Amino acid sequence: MMRHLTIVAACLLLASCGTTQLYLDTYVPEESGLNLVKVTDETNNSVIAGSTFTPNAYTYTGMTNMNAGISRTMGFGWYVNRLLDVSPDGRQLAYCTRMNKQDNVMVRSTGAQGVATQRTFRNIQSFSWGSDGQIYFADMNGPNWYICSVNATAGSMMNQLTNGNVKDADPVLSADGKRLFFTRIAGSGPSIWSLNRENGTLTSCARGFSVCLIPDDPDAFYCVRNSTTGRSEIWYVNFVKGQESLIASDEHRSFTNPRLSPDGKWLVCVGNAVSNVTKKPNLDIFVVRTDGTRLTQLTFHPQTDTSPAWAADGRSIYFISSRANADQAFNVWRMNFNLE
Repeated sequence: MMRHLTIVAACLLLASCGTTQLYLDTYVPEESGLNLVKVTDETNNSVIAGSTFTPNAYTYTGMTNMNAGISRTMGFGWYVNRLLDVSPDGRQLAYCTRMNKQDNVMVRSTGAQGVATQRTFRNIQSFSWGSDGQIYFADMNGPNWYICSVNATAGSMMNQLTNGNVKDADPVLSADGKRLFFTRIAGSGPSIWSLNRENGTLTSCARGFSVCLIPDDPDAFYCVRNSTTGRSEIWYVNFVKGQESLIASDEHRSFTNPRLSPDGKWLVCVGNAVSNVTKKPNLDIFVVRTDGTRLTQLTFHPQTDTSPAWAADGRSIYFISSRANADQAFNVWRMNFNLE
């Protein structure tokens, strides 16, 4: 059984699962202005996307009902782990690879040439790069998952930050470094918690998962919630004032993995779409304005596109994709972002 955070969005079985057709084009006509660049090489690292599965091979963790959070009309699903991040200075990438039956974080430069260095030595499937130079991750070696940290560039000493008979995942550090937010999975479903780094206080903030922090609004965040019909939606939540507003929702698709642009105007996210090539569902990258307007699909390739992360200047987006690969292996790619 694969140990992943599986609070699933529209639960769709990926088009790349079980298909024999290969899609070797770097881009399709709808993507001609993206200037797509392949950053990693599958012959050196096996990049993990965390986004393909066999429906009967894993558990919908944290749900009181095995069918909760699953679209009953489309029969499609994906993992929502954060598996790609960019260093605060924009010069390095962190992503997950699989070696010796474990998944760990690798760090390398954002350029097309660069040697990757392994930074974790556990078994992880969600992480982020903190403003303090630490990589925060979920240690998934046992039945419970703990939030831990390790220096992003040197040493191997691991600090365990949470504990208990729970599953904690997807940690994200606040811009001032004072609070660490994460998803806690319990019998009642997923919720977002914060850990005060100064005094160790744990606080339950709101229901949801895949937290996306707002540097200029420390009392609020964006997150993902499953609707009563099983679709995943992106919400804005002010957990101090109790204010909530729906940002992205669609009756035919789900959205997960929101990431805020450096200028604070856009959210990039993952959503399901139907390929114009295969007429089958797959994952693509979308953007939406933070006021909920201008929802725009960026990628259209029939292979899987997932786990987006903004470049430091906001003019490009990194993501993980199985495109242009005979073995349908995943790599990190970069595309231009030109919307205003």
